[in-house]
Amino acid sequence: MDISFSTKSIQINGCQHKILLQNQNGPCALLALANVLLLAPRHAAEVQELIYLVSRNESVALQDLVQVLANIGIQNQHGADTDVSQLLQLLPQLHTGLNINPKFNGSFEDGVEMSIFRLYNVAIVHGWIIDSESDPVVYGHVSKYSYEDAQKVLIEAYEVQRNNLQVANSEQVLEDASYIRSFFARSATQLTEYGLRHLQEVLVEKSFAVLFRNDHFSTIYKNNGELFTLVTDLGFRDRGDVVWQALKSVSGSQDAFYTGAFIPTSLERTRTTATSGTQNQPDSFVSNPFSDRNDARAPATNEIQQIEDDELLARRLQEEEDREAVSSIQRRQDQAIRKDKQSKGKKARSKNGAKRSKKEKLKQCIIM
Repeated sequence: MDISFSTKSIQINGCQHKILLQNQNGPCALLALANVLLLAPRHAAEVQELIYLVSRNESVALQDLVQVLANIGIQNQHGADTDVSQLLQLLPQLHTGLNINPKFNGSFEDGVEMSIFRLYNVAIVHGWIIDSESDPVVYGHVSKYSYEDAQKVLIEAYEVQRNNLQVANSEQVLEDASYIRSFFARSATQLTEYGLRHLQEVLVEKSFAVLFRNDHFSTIYKNNGELFTLVTDLGFRDRGDVVWQALKSVSGSQDAFYTGAFIPTSLERTRTTATSGTQNQPDSFVSNPFSDRNDARAPATNEIQQIEDDELLARRLQEEEDREAVSSIQRRQDQAIRKDKQSKGKKARSKNGAKRSKKEKLKQCIIM
């Protein structure tokens, strides 16, 4: 089956744009990167082919998108010092899954995957960071690790505790593992309060970047000191007024939807209007004996119900992402532990086989 992305027309501060929306794979790196290139004014001259492709179609095939991005990458001067051909071979992985390894000090483990973003001169950021000031002890134990390195420490600690594995720094491993587990438990959404403040500081005003969170990638933008992520859910394709979602809280409880002009959506305004209208005129319906009180209140009730339904959906989607992130962490830990056990089992069998071979040779020598 051919993979494609639907498109959506939006306005940002009065300027018309067209963006790509998620498909069944969710918010992938390819989508986030392409939308940064489509929206950021400083990239406009370099990505005319991409803008033309998206603006002229209701949906864009994956192979067409990859081909256009490859053309842009070849012509891009930022990739002059890199092996562009090698990077372009990774472009399809931006859709299926990119191996990004965040460090808990706010950076990423450098690798060929990070070079892709440098090729297009697009920043990638994350907020899964520990605070050095409020948690100096925890910071000392956790900040030195990347996510994958932290996984290895947890596995090593597991082996020390369960199998009495003797390592030179066993106490350090167990102590670090304890702090890592605690940090993971307190930051299941892969975002911390300190990380949120860090993002506000490192992002330049009116700039776009790719945000990595919960193993997903999204387009992030800073406007008047506040952070917003581009809404690319296919369910909002027909909602031209829903363009941004605020990034104000770790839990998502304050992350309301906004228009392209960074005004709370009509959903939010309706709630305010409906609530204030009911409170300011509590007896207006009673004063008219010919009005049906239930009918008069029905529109406001329906609007409020729609608001609550949309907010419930947003919260549910965030909770699902959080649960998926926690499950992903657990799955990776379990897989790593199984692989480690299998590796040790193979080594043990290999040693036993070598011992048996020596014994057989010894027997043969004795018989001779």
